[in-house]
Amino acid sequence: MDTHNLPINRKNSIAVARLLDAMADDLELEVLCGFQGIGRSVYTSDINRPGLALGGYLDYFASDRVQILGNTEIHYMEQLSAAGLQHRLEGMFSFEIPAFLLSRNLTPSHIFMDMCNRRGIPVLRSRKSTDEVISRIILFLAEEFSPETIVHGSAVDCYGVGCLIVGAPGIGKSETALELVERGHRIVADDVVALKRRREDSLYAESSPVIEHHMEIRGIGIIDIKSVYGVGRVRNSKRIGLVVELEEWSQESEYDRTGLTEEFVTVLGVRIPYLLIPVRPGRNLAIILEVAALNHRLKELGVHPAQKLNERLMTLMSNGDA
Repeated sequence: MDTHNLPINRKNSIAVARLLDAMADDLELEVLCGFQGIGRSVYTSDINRPGLALGGYLDYFASDRVQILGNTEIHYMEQLSAAGLQHRLEGMFSFEIPAFLLSRNLTPSHIFMDMCNRRGIPVLRSRKSTDEVISRIILFLAEEFSPETIVHGSAVDCYGVGCLIVGAPGIGKSETALELVERGHRIVADDVVALKRRREDSLYAESSPVIEHHMEIRGIGIIDIKSVYGVGRVRNSKRIGLVVELEEWSQESEYDRTGLTEEFVTVLGVRIPYLLIPVRPGRNLAIILEVAALNHRLKELGVHPAQKLNERLMTLMSNGDA
């Protein structure tokens, strides 16, 4: 599988308005002031609690992040005199700040809101606890800034293992995925598979919002898997644990027959186990993928059948047995 030519989409920034639209219901967000700056850009998935900055230490102030204000920060500002608070805020506002987000339905001082209004810095407020606000915002921003790409193939949840099936057009990817669905497994996407890296070691396949769980079968046309087989045979997202490439059988090619050598492919910086399966008449690819998925689960549990057999044979040979 050639991953070098995959077009990778990586967002450089998102607007505060995007955060507000996406998280308004989840966090019960409201805009207290600075609405004119709702188009300000957020450039990183990290967040910051500006306690040190409010204390006057600005050498390492992470100003490019969404600033979270909880009980600690609000109560600290209430302890300062009006002149002292204005001086501290002027130091902070000398940096470009995307937005402030308050938790616990807290209300900041009028000085703070007036200065945010004058500078066009949005101040959002949530009723949720500070920990909940932080965790949900981090997850949302990590999702927004995750690198993603589109591949031509099929993604199936087979025995709990996310299998990405790739190969040349017409090789049988959709038919294999359809037979797996027929055998009780769940399809994530066919033809257009969106891949997204959510963490450093996690690659997820997602269905396209346009075609969702529709599938093209040559000779039949477009079918809707959810309508034909029911909602129990589809899912919208699945972590990819195995990449399987289908290739037309060639006498000149050498294929792995022992499984002792494990191969991997790197997609969006994530290293995924890889299998190359030759296709020829009479081979049941759905059963082969089921066995590959189960064998992969065994390896994740620390059981490597090929290595165990090899060790047994080596032991017999070292003992001089036939």
